[in-house]
Amino acid sequence: MGYLIYRNQLLNVYAPKYDTGGKFWPIVHSSTIFSLVLMHVIAIGMFGIKDLALASSLMVPLPILTLLFNEYCRKRFLPIFESYPVECLVKKDKEDQSDPSMDAFYDKLSTAYEDPALIPRRRRSTDGHNSPLLPAEV
Repeated sequence: MGYLIYRNQLLNVYAPKYDTGGKFWPIVHSSTIFSLVLMHVIAIGMFGIKDLALASSLMVPLPILTLLFNEYCRKRFLPIFESYPVECLVKKDKEDQSDPSMDAFYDKLSTAYEDPALIPRRRRSTDGHNSPLLPAEV
């Protein structure tokens, strides 16, 4: 019984202190791309030393394509990992408060994530009135 309680607390209750919120991911990505390009250059050199001209020439586009992929990832995903200054966030909140369409957005947001299974069903009786699933005894 104690095992189940400790397991639940470790998995669901306590927040791990080593969680960085993804701040380490850009470093891992850059290291991986660097290692991949280095491996391509070493492979091109090894094929050149072994007089495999076709294999060496077919390897030349790979580092270029890898660097293009790296540039795409930097433009697409790196802004997600950057933190914004509080001043910009406060400015955005003030803009949202003065926007008249935000009230409609908040109204839709309150019902946007309702589970369809939990929404009550409305049943119509033959006389046009709503009736419960079980008739009330009076």
